[in-house]
Amino acid sequence: MTLVALLSLLALSTVAGSAQDNIKSQTKLGTDYLLGRGVEQDRDQGFKLIRGAAEKGEAGAQRILGNLYEYGVGAPINLKESAKWRRKAAGQGDGKAARALAQMYLTGQGVSNDKSLAFLWMRRAAEQGDPEGQAALGDMYEVGSGVSKNPEQAAAWYKQAANQGHVGAQFAYGEACASGSGVDRNITQALKWLTLAVNAGYGVAADEALAALKNKATPGEIAEGTKIAEAWKLETGQ
Repeated sequence: MTLVALLSLLALSTVAGSAQDNIKSQTKLGTDYLLGRGVEQDRDQGFKLIRGAAEKGEAGAQRILGNLYEYGVGAPINLKESAKWRRKAAGQGDGKAARALAQMYLTGQGVSNDKSLAFLWMRRAAEQGDPEGQAALGDMYEVGSGVSKNPEQAAAWYKQAANQGHVGAQFAYGEACASGSGVDRNITQALKWLTLAVNAGYGVAADEALAALKNKATPGEIAEGTKIAEAWKLETGQ
């Protein structure tokens, strides 16, 4: 490659990067107007800015625009438009948008009621690292919604979400470890995850499950479960 060609390529890359930064700045400004963050709240102006960034292909703006159409912020509620923009964002790897689209297919809002498509989009969300999507995918494998029941897959996705601090998944994975559903039965691991769910305030179900498990566990298992739960909190800062 000649020096002139290289310089031309670098210049084009710089321009493209600058344009992308401008679109992201537009998305941020639109969000600021929507929330009244640092500026006087103006939902109409926020909607226009977000819509403009979405039309330029910014995935975050596309996801936000989908949310705005769902809730009627800055524009009338339009679930078909909501699904359209979430699909665009999800197609660019936005996990939150993929999860929201999956939930629309589960309920048939703005799209057909299609559990198979709901599963496919939820799996996309989970694979993008979205903890809510991972937990929901675990639920789908657990009950066989849009896919055949698979306790091993359910437990695997619950574990991934649990490790990201998803409290519902911590409870579900703790229950799986206690019963041996999809994983080898492991009382100390069950105690660990149920303890974390209880400490995070999951609710009565976790409180009762932990109490019942402690009644069956040995003092050594209880001590070890508590110890590794504390170690996880220190390691993750959660």
